[in-house]
Amino acid sequence: MLYKSQMHKYQKQMVAQSKRTPHMGLFMEPGLGKTVTALSIIRENSSGRTLVIAPKRVAESVWAQECQKWDHLEELRIVKLMGTPKERLSGLYTFDADLYIINVDNVPWLVENWMPGLFENLIIDESSRFKDPNTKRFKAIKKIVGDFKRRLILTGTPTPQSMGDLWAQVGILDRGDRLGKTLTSFRDTYMYAAERNRHTNVVYKWAVRPGMERQIQDRVSDICFSLRAEDYLTLPPLTKLYHTCTVSSEVMKKYKQLRKEMVSEIDGKEVTAVSAAALANKLLQFTSGTIYTDEGEAVSHDDKIEFLESLVEENPHPTLVFYHYKTALKKLKERFPEAQELSDDNLDMWRAGKIKIMLAHPQSGGIGLNLQCNEGQIAQVVWYDLPWSSENYIQANARVYRQGQEKPVIIHHLLLEKTIDEQVVKVLEGKINAQEALMNDLKMEV
Repeated sequence: MLYKSQMHKYQKQMVAQSKRTPHMGLFMEPGLGKTVTALSIIRENSSGRTLVIAPKRVAESVWAQECQKWDHLEELRIVKLMGTPKERLSGLYTFDADLYIINVDNVPWLVENWMPGLFENLIIDESSRFKDPNTKRFKAIKKIVGDFKRRLILTGTPTPQSMGDLWAQVGILDRGDRLGKTLTSFRDTYMYAAERNRHTNVVYKWAVRPGMERQIQDRVSDICFSLRAEDYLTLPPLTKLYHTCTVSSEVMKKYKQLRKEMVSEIDGKEVTAVSAAALANKLLQFTSGTIYTDEGEAVSHDDKIEFLESLVEENPHPTLVFYHYKTALKKLKERFPEAQELSDDNLDMWRAGKIKIMLAHPQSGGIGLNLQCNEGQIAQVVWYDLPWSSENYIQANARVYRQGQEKPVIIHHLLLEKTIDEQVVKVLEGKINAQEALMNDLKMEV
């Protein structure tokens, strides 16, 4: 059991700040304890009911588990608004609980069954899921956000794509007072069209005007608080290793053929961010080990899986392997029959060091969960194939490299030589975008 007095100084400062600021954005990097901070804010300021919106896996377990860890939170009564519509409705009208937890995708359902006065407080965990104002979830929450006397948004990645991602999230807090009532007005003030279709004039990408990023930060600095792990925690060494997996001439020939077909497919057409991602996805499927042709024929290679096999054999420590494609998962399970897929049932076994190889998709293992192996062993993470999303990449790594980690962390990246893998690394490091990555790789064919 952890006691309130054991909270970090920065967490107590956020609780104190909440007495002056009812609506707050806690932009705390993974590992800094944003869940207990948010719950402590609610306990300190309110006795009313609180709605918590979180990604599904986080909603299922993380918030309830966190309450049981702390003496000042263990008596909180929790209702999970999950399951069938009937079960959710029954929970919604249970009035003797403190926390009501619902997953992000069920927010539209919640609003359809809304009654004013149900909740006093709102907490949105991983608020970057609400960064797009065109989604059903944002349009739904916008209808009821004014009903809450206290609103908190939590995320470690508030701007996964650009500063423009802040508009919708901050709007949940202040309803447009700081960054404008509409997305159009926000863009007119702070942004410019960085990419647009020459023929239709449709804008594909918005970017912040020079000098405006600081103005945006200043506008929201009284309600949004950014905390970085490196400023508050002493963590063990982190090592990132990039392994180039050599390929046979036959495999490279097939890759070049696929790349050539894509060059032909473009053939003078304008490549947008959307089309670039779709085209590059084909190349990434190939580098992961298996891709299916239009005729349903599988084109496969074992270059990455064989490198991973050597890596596992040479290292006795438990290994967490992130994969992106279902075909990659199938290949991994066939080569490593002892490996287990991450689930709620085996999470404790992994933490206890009883699973040699754990397989996880970054979108399921990258949000909210603590994936540290607590047997005092070096943490070994392997990215078998790479995601486009820097947000997923950062969040997934932070499931291991976070508060409480005592031993060094090694993150391996498996890259197929002379392929788009080498470009995706630059995307994840923030040096280029997905469209540039594709075009850089296709130029190699010229």
